[in-house]
Order: sequence, then structure tokens, then C-alpha cells
Amino acid sequence: MGQRAKIKSGAMANKKIEDTFILRSQSEIWERIKRISKSNKIGSAYLFSGPPGCGKEGTAIRFAQLLNCESSNNIICGNCSSCFRSTSLRHENIKIVVPLPASANKNKPQNASFNKDINNIIADSISQKSIDHFHKIRIPMANRILIHSIRELRKSLYLKSTSKGKKIVLIFDAHLLSSGQGEAANALLKLLEEPPPETMLVLVTDYSELLLPTIISRCQRIGFPCLEDIYVESWLNSKMIKNAHIPFLVGLSRGNMHNAKFFISQSTDDLIEQINNLIDVITNTESNSWRKFIQDYSRLAKQEKDKFEYHMMLIKIWFHSVYKLKNSIDDSLHDTLLKLKMEKFIVKHSSVDFLSIIFDLEQIVRAASMNLHMPLVLTNFLLNTKKNLKK
Repeated sequence: MGQRAKIKSGAMANKKIEDTFILRSQSEIWERIKRISKSNKIGSAYLFSGPPGCGKEGTAIRFAQLLNCESSNNIICGNCSSCFRSTSLRHENIKIVVPLPASANKNKPQNASFNKDINNIIADSISQKSIDHFHKIRIPMANRILIHSIRELRKSLYLKSTSKGKKIVLIFDAHLLSSGQGEAANALLKLLEEPPPETMLVLVTDYSELLLPTIISRCQRIGFPCLEDIYVESWLNSKMIKNAHIPFLVGLSRGNMHNAKFFISQSTDDLIEQINNLIDVITNTESNSWRKFIQDYSRLAKQEKDKFEYHMMLIKIWFHSVYKLKNSIDDSLHDTLLKLKMEKFIVKHSSVDFLSIIFDLEQIVRAASMNLHMPLVLTNFLLNTKKNLKK
């Protein structure tokens, strides 16, 4: 077997594992979706919401595949021509909308041919998404869903289709419809009010509260829970992770597959050192450390949102685990080298408002997703944390 064939075979084997994992880990949601499909009472719009990394996007993709399967409305046959096209995310009836970089002129795309580099990135990302449904499509400098994307979508949906089946639109990071002046959200609202026949939209978001209430009211909501630890552990085992490292990685992942994927690319020692360094910075009042923290993470929030979110999540997980340790609640991180620093922290800070700190960290991630002024957000966070660290 040639090298290219081996790579393709390995990718397809990996895809089969990922697809099976998504359907097993969100089995209750998937059973509900199958009942919707079998009933033939399919709505024109759905809102898939829940915590990051719980399989919402992958489930939406499988929903689209199910609705266009030529053999069944209850299971995905995987053998018909429609399923083959859906598997590669090249089905003519399936359209994916993602955040894109804003043009200098918001009423026009980047240029006449849009942007060759961006188009290549989009094509590569969709190809990766077709292999791994947990892959997160991130386009550099993309911070909103563009009104141009919605206008082009409306044009294509109202065109008469030559193919059988239902047109499915998957809008990932749908909360970014509301970025800026919310032009894209208002344009989509018109589409939701008068949906074309045989068309279904699925809005997927981690932050449903950022969507316009008028958009939410026109969608049937399906809420996703975070993944259970047993499924994250199963996925880690499939990646041949050392058994000794799995409890640590499961504890850090907190049911978020994006976290798990990120953490397996790091060494355990590096992760522990990184967490300890982050905690040292935000729990002291050294001005130079705070200044560097604000500068570095303001830049990350704009340029590398994934990395920014992971680091904020590390801090949040650490404080949550310390809270459990103080209250004698079991946590997998208590069996790791992090416990020593946690014990010292509890001794030094006998009375801490853990819940306020955790809440503030969640708000930081939301602020970044809304493209707020991060130097001010991070400064307020550090000052609030100082107040909440009552000695």
C-alpha cells in the first residue's frame, strides 16, 4: 500500500471512531433526532446549544446526513451516494456558515475573488472537519459571521435545486451573528421568518444567550450536556495515551473534547508548570507580572482565541478543583502533582470567594467571544480576584 493510501486509510479509520464516539456520547440527543427524522415533522430551524466541546457540531453534521440519506429516515446507511457526499462535507444540499474576517468595507467581501488564502484555509478546515467532527473551524482574524455570508446564503437557498433531498444550513458559532451592529443576525431573521421550502437551518453555539431573542424564538431548541468523563476517558484510550496520564487529562478536560484534544498535544509536566505559573501571576499583586499578563492575553484573545480560551479554562478548572479539595469533595486532579500547590493555597487563603472567581473567568471567555476591549476586561478580573482572595 502506497504512503498516500495509508494516510487516507488511517484518516477514514479515525473518522469512523470519531463518528461512533459522537453518537454514543450524546446518545439521548441522537435518539431524539432520529425520532424527529422518522416522524417527518421536521422544523425549519433548530438551535443546538451547550458547553464547548460536547459534540454539537458533529451531531448537526450527522443530522444533515440522516435527513438526506437515500435509504432510511431512521439510521444513516453510510452506503448511498448521498451519504458518501455528506461524509466528505461536499454534499450539494449541505452548506456550512462560519465566522470570517471582516472586510474594510463591510458591504463588500474582501475583494472580487474574496481571498485566495482564506478560501484555502476554509477548504482545508472543512476537509479536517469531515474527518474529525470535533475539529474546530477557526479562520484567522475571524470575529463575526458576515452579512455577506447570509446574503449569499439567501440567494442560494431560494434557487431551484436540481438534487433530491432537503437543503441543510449549519451555522457554527451562531452567537457571532450578533457581533458588530448585528446586521447578519437581522438578515438571518428575515430568512427564518420566511424559510424556503425543503430547507432546514441548524444554529450551533456555546453561548445561546448572545443570540437575538427573536432568532431563538423561531428555533426549536436542543440542549446538549457536557460529555461524561467515561467518554473522554474512552477517547483518550483510543489515542493510546499512557494510563498514568489519563486521570489528569480527564480532570483537566471537564467533559470538553476541545480541551482533551489540546491537552494531549502538551506534555503533562509542561501543563502542570503552565497552570502553576498562571496561578502565581493572578494571585500576586506584582505590577510587572500583571502588565505582562494583560498584554499577552489581550493579544491571544484577538489572534489565538483557542489558546486564550484554553488558558482561561485551566485557571477555572484549578480554582474549581481547589474548591472541591477544601470542601472534601473528590476530584481527579487531587491525585496529581497539582494537589501540593492547592493545599498551600488553602492554607494561605483561608477564606476565598471561589464561585465569584469562577464566574469572572467564564465572563472573560464570553467577553473575548464578543470582541470586547480585553485589556480593560483582564484588568478588572485581576482586581476582582485580589478582592476575592480574602486572607
